[in-house]
Order: sequence, then structure tokens, then C-alpha cells
Amino acid sequence: MLWITLSLFSALFLGLYDITKKSALDSNAVWPVLFFCSFTGAVVFLPFLFLGKVPRISPMEHGLVILKALLVTGSWAFTFNAMARMPLSLTAPIRASAPLFTILMAVSFMDERPSVLQWSGILVSIASYVVMSFAGRKETGHFWSNVWILSMFFGTFLGAMSGVYDKFLLQRLHYPPLSLQFWFNVYMALIQGAFAMFFWYPRRARMPFHFRKAILFVGLLLVVADRLYFLALNEPDALVSVVTVIRRSNVVISFAGGILLFKERKTPLKAVAVSGIVTGLLLMALS
Repeated sequence: MLWITLSLFSALFLGLYDITKKSALDSNAVWPVLFFCSFTGAVVFLPFLFLGKVPRISPMEHGLVILKALLVTGSWAFTFNAMARMPLSLTAPIRASAPLFTILMAVSFMDERPSVLQWSGILVSIASYVVMSFAGRKETGHFWSNVWILSMFFGTFLGAMSGVYDKFLLQRLHYPPLSLQFWFNVYMALIQGAFAMFFWYPRRARMPFHFRKAILFVGLLLVVADRLYFLALNEPDALVSVVTVIRRSNVVISFAGGILLFKERKTPLKAVAVSGIVTGLLLMALS
């Protein structure tokens, strides 16, 4: 099925995006990084607008895209701040918990019916996060009371809400994927630019911003990953619960990048936890 292939390639680029994002955030102010990531995404799509390739949407439809931009901005604010302060080999597996939330919301609000194997995957994943909590104690202290761990989970929950909302916009309201992605990036850049001026600029002396080439690659990699993701969700038979699960298999690439590139702590428990998370993802992806 085409939507599964698109989801797999989205996962590949999302893993590379995570690694580049960690490099961009290292000892850096978060809000300017957020702004430049979204700004890069908006600039990439400008030629499509000038060439008349971006289908028009109504003012009400613009309002719904702004709502998505606010939702994702909230998700990014929590996850980017957590990633700036935590090892990638811990934050990436937590980010992979999005399918747990997505499946529950898709079942509750989108009338999706996952299989027994998919429910088994949820249980395996939950058990793996318990193992991850033990693996991360030496790096985070009390895992479940660490504010940045909780921030990562809450940002992931908001991201899962955005995934369900994407299916609503694309499959229920029939938004053109290119229109959704273009205007989403534009509104993200505007919102995050305003937040950067309000939250960061007055405190810039205490939280300096260092522009790095990695910041531009963060935006470009996310554009590619999201483009493949939106095209996958736009397929009539696509299940948002399965697409999200496959997309979050990027945890393998992100985890390996944290260990190999950022020289983060490698422990057997971490490897067991990530293996369990991947197993849970595979079970959840079975239909």
C-alpha cells in the first residue's frame, strides 16, 4: 500500500531531523531555533505559492490551520526545551510514545478499530517505557518526577492530538495536502516569531542564540518528512493510528544517533527498552 511506503520514508527523514535538531539545540536558545525551523519550511514552499500550485482555502479553513499551528507550537515548546536539556537517546524513545496517545484518540473520536495485535503493541510499549525509566535514572534522577521528562511526554501528547487533527482536516474536511502544509508552516513561523520576541528577546543576554547551519537542515528535513506524512494520510484507506506508528519508528535512527554522534551513555537497559518500543511499534502497525 502506498501510504505505508510513504510513512516509512517519512520515518527515515524524521530520524535525521531528530539528530539535526539535537545539534541545533545544543547550548542554544530554544525559541529562535523554533522560529528559524518554521521560517525555513515556509520559504521552501514560497515558489509553489508564486507558481499558483497552492490551492486556495477559505477564511474558516485558515482558522483551522492556525489552530493546528498553535497546537504544534505548544508541542514543540515542550519537546524542544526537553531535548535541549536531555540526552537524545532518552528523548527520542519518549517521543515515540505518540502512537499510544494517537491510537486511543483515533479509537475514541475517529471510529478506528485497531486489531488485537495493535493493542498488544500498546502494552509492550508501556512496559518498555517502564524499563526506560530505570535505564534513565542515572542521567535524569527520579525519571517520572523530572520536569523535562514530563515536558517531553506532554509535548508528545500534544503532537499526538495534532496527528488526529491532521486526519480530520485531510480526510473529513478534504484539505489539499499542499495547502495544509504551506499555510501551517507560515502560521508556525508567525506564531513562533512572536513568541521568540516576547519570551526570548528581552532575556537574550541570559539565553544567547547561536545561528548554526544545522538549524536550516532541521527545517528542510521536517518539510520532507511532513510532506510524505501528509501524502500518506491523504490516502483514503490510511489509518492515522498505523501511519503514526510507522512514522515513529524513527526512534531507531534517533537512538543510534544519540549513542554514536553525541556519545551519550549506552546501557543494556536502554537497548532493551528501545527494542521493546520498536517491537510494540511493529505490533501496532499490523492490521
